[in-house]
Parts: sequence; C-alpha cells; structure tokens
Amino acid sequence: TSDAAPAAETGPMRGSSALLQGLAVGVAAAAAFVAAHAAYARRARAAPEDALAEDDATEDAAECEPAVRMIRDHVSKKHPQGLAVELVMLDDVRIESVFMFEVAHLSAYAPKAGRRNKMDLGKDDGGYSREYNQLLGAQDAILQDIVRSPGGDTISTAFLRAGPRSELHFEPSRVRAAIVTAGGLCPGLNNIIQGITRTLLSLYGAEKVLGVRGGYQGFDESVYPPMELTLDAVDGIQNLGGTFIASGRGSFDLGKTIAFLKRHGINQLYVVGGDGTHRAADKIAEEAKRLKLNVAVCGVPKTIDNDIDMLDRSFGFDSAVAEAQTAIRSAQTEARCNLPNGIGIVKLMGRSSGFIAVHSTMCSGEVDLCLVPEVPVVTEGPLGILPHLERVLERKGHAVIVVAEGAGEEIFGTSAVLDAGGNRKLPELGLWLKDQIVAYMQARGKVATVKYVDPSYMIRSVPANASDAIYCYLLAQNAVHGAMAGYTSFSVGMANNRLVYIPIGALVKNSPRMMDPMGRTWERVLSVTGQPNTAVKIVGGSAAISTRTTI
Repeated sequence: TSDAAPAAETGPMRGSSALLQGLAVGVAAAAAFVAAHAAYARRARAAPEDALAEDDATEDAAECEPAVRMIRDHVSKKHPQGLAVELVMLDDVRIESVFMFEVAHLSAYAPKAGRRNKMDLGKDDGGYSREYNQLLGAQDAILQDIVRSPGGDTISTAFLRAGPRSELHFEPSRVRAAIVTAGGLCPGLNNIIQGITRTLLSLYGAEKVLGVRGGYQGFDESVYPPMELTLDAVDGIQNLGGTFIASGRGSFDLGKTIAFLKRHGINQLYVVGGDGTHRAADKIAEEAKRLKLNVAVCGVPKTIDNDIDMLDRSFGFDSAVAEAQTAIRSAQTEARCNLPNGIGIVKLMGRSSGFIAVHSTMCSGEVDLCLVPEVPVVTEGPLGILPHLERVLERKGHAVIVVAEGAGEEIFGTSAVLDAGGNRKLPELGLWLKDQIVAYMQARGKVATVKYVDPSYMIRSVPANASDAIYCYLLAQNAVHGAMAGYTSFSVGMANNRLVYIPIGALVKNSPRMMDPMGRTWERVLSVTGQPNTAVKIVGGSAAISTRTTI
C-alpha cells in the first residue's frame, strides 16, 4: 500500500494535478495488490493448500498473506458468506491509469455558503433533519470503459459519481430554482418536474421553484408567464403524459434568459431536453460564468430516440419501446386478417438512429423487416427487401415491417428543409415503401394488402412506465444534489448502471449517437427478422457509435 496521505475533499474538481495524483496513488496501491496476488496465485497453482500451510513461515508466504486478506475483506463486504468459487487472476487485463471528466464548479468564481449537508425535511417539519447514509467526494468515480480484453488498453476515462456531497455551495433556504422543458414530448417529463421540485422543497427546504412555460420561449414573460411549482401543484402529475409546464422548440434567446434569471433571483436552473437544448444550456452557463453570476445550470438529458452520447439510456425510451408494442401488435393483426398477403407497416421515431425500431423489433418477435437510418435500404436484388417480403408472404401469408422515421435518406437524399428546432425534414419511407410493395407484387401477378400505422405521437405522449418512473426520480434527485453542491454546466445520466455527472460539452460533442450496424445489436435484429443484411461499416462522420443493446 502507499504511504501517501489521502487527498482532502475540497468540493470542486478543477482537473488539477492533485486529482490525477490521487487517482495514481489508488492505481499504484491496486497494482501492488495485483502483484502480490499474482505471486500468491502462481504459488497456489504450484503447490496444494496443505503445502502452503506448512510454508507459512517462508518469505514468499509472508509476502502473499496481505493479498489473501485483502481479497477476503473485499469479498466479505458484499458477500458475507463468501464465494463458493475460485477467483482466477487475469494476468493480462488491467487498468493502470484513470482520467475523470472535469465538472465545472461555481466556487471557481462565486462565493459558497459552505454549509454541511443534511436531509432537511422542508420548512414546516420542526427543523427535523438527519444524516445521509452516504456522502460523496470530489474523486468518487464511475469508470466509463468497463469492458476489458487481454492485451487491451490499460487506461480508462471516468465520470464523477452523482449524489449528495458533504458540503453545500448554496444556503438551501435562499435557493430560488427554475425548471424548463424544451423540445418534443417524452414519457417521464412530469416525473422529472415532480422529482426536482420535491427534492428542492422537501429534502433541502428551498425558497421557491418556478416552472418556465413553453420551453425557452417562456423566458420571455410577455409570452408565457412562469408558474410557481409547489408540492401541492406537482402532486399527481407523474400519472399524466406530456409536461406540466409545457414545452416548445427553438426560440432560445440568451439575453432574455439571463434577464429572467436576474429578475427572479434564480440561482439554480434545471434544463430538461435533448442535445440542442443542452447546447443552449451550456451557453447559459458560460454567460453566467462571464458575468460571475452564482447560478448552477444543470441538464437532464431527454430524447425518446435514445441518441444522446455516453448514456446507457435516456428516460422515456423504455416506455416508448413498450408502447410501440401496441402498434406492432395492431399491425400484425391487420396483416394476419387481411387476405391475401397482408402487410402491416409501423413507423416509429428515430431521426438519426434506429434504437426504438431495433429494440421494439427485438421485443416484439413478430417483425419481418426492420429499417433504420444506420443501414442502407436496398429494394431489389439478392439483398433486396422486396424479394425478402415476397419470400415471407409465401411462407406465412403475412408480414410486419418496422420503419424508423429517419431511414431511407440514401434513397431520397438529405432534405434542406428545417423545422423550428433546426431538425431536417425527413423522407416518408413508409408511405413510399407501401406503394413499392404493391407495385412489386402486381408486376408478379399477386395482390398485397398494405396497412400503414404511424403511432409516433401516441408513443411519446404516454406517462412513464414503472422502470422509467424510478429512473426519472433518480435523475431528478441527483440533479438537485449536484446543483446544491455547486457543480454547473453538467448533466446527470446513467453510465454503466450508475448515476453520474457529465460535463454538458462532452455530452453533446458527439450527439446524436448512432447504432453500430456492425455490432451485436443489429445481429440480434437480423436473427428476429431473417432479413438480408445490407449493413456497412460507418466510416467518418461526427456521431458517436453505440455497440450496446439497451436493457
């Protein structure tokens, strides 16, 4: 073990050499343990347990005994009964260096309250408070790169672990917060609003929480005045779809936003939205820093498409996939009951990535063709989708197709028309494909009955299911913990099944991400649909590529 003194918790993490030194100390200690354990493992393989016991007095045994105790202590913390298996040392799998994403902290330019953190249960509970079960520090980390292979990289990046800190940057009773939801609807928005409001008012006893109505346009109060969010106001909204404070696309005005924050004395701003919304939030944080405003800006990633980089999944995605099953079952019923050659086409959301389409396909088990933006659409020839559908119809008499809304740009080209949020107008591949199927079958003297189902707005407007409801509450609570601790220009999300704080700039740099067409997720889709594989490796581009199947 190292004789270096442990680093004291200072609150902010500035990316200094002290942070890297602290991580290096931990890595060095782990390396010493690994070396000792390796020696013990080699010796254990060379001699039976009884022989080891007889040699306890030897120098080698004395060297290995600390490693044995460390392993036993490590195991007993989580598994009191021990493990009924042998632990095998992996000699060629290791992590030697860890580098954490730096999260900005307000104390770099604004004064802090420096109050000790406790669970204050609101203003009207007689001042009752208790200690948190766990308080985190500036170097509590979640590794980003957890999949390891022999001979692979020995370094990893890491995220700052989300949760309450021992020291608060803000005096809770003087906190005036605002929440804004921007962009399209998504299951779970009301859960986020409720969770942030309850955490601010009940756990921390904040002074006031405002809801900014209609997205960024609500910072112009002449359009939509803000509404106060109280515990009574948000009671029960988790059971409703949509957003209690309404949303909107575009209309971002930095000057009006800063003026709103000053006018209402807002010192915590919670922004719920996708990558475009987050880019605007980053500008707000930068302007607040330039003006030396003591305002924490926290994002909660919202995209029903699940296409924000670095996250396991975004809230609402699980609910959307579950709701899509209703549409797929309806399309399958229509296809099965309309003879001859019934086909049901279901259009699902997914502008740049096909995560909803592929996961809905895997979940359903009834889909015969899945089309996504990441995989080129080929209509004719040995890999053509039309001959594939003809074979499916010959085999079982009906077929179901799932189409992501952004699929088919290689056929139609990229549109130059943008909506209010700056998104490109997408081609209607499903409707085009419907006509192509009918024409293809007619050319072969056959009849096809094709039904087209577009449940997009139904899917995104439903309340969150149980899984997303829990996830939303964790996101909301940890967003407040981070802002109260003084972190800013960060977003909260799940990485490797742990809640973390991610700098907004890093989160949006490679968003929207795409599914890896050469990965195992697409292979799983092909195993369900049996369709020809037209995937090609994505080369170049600015988007991150995800290889993970979301569960």
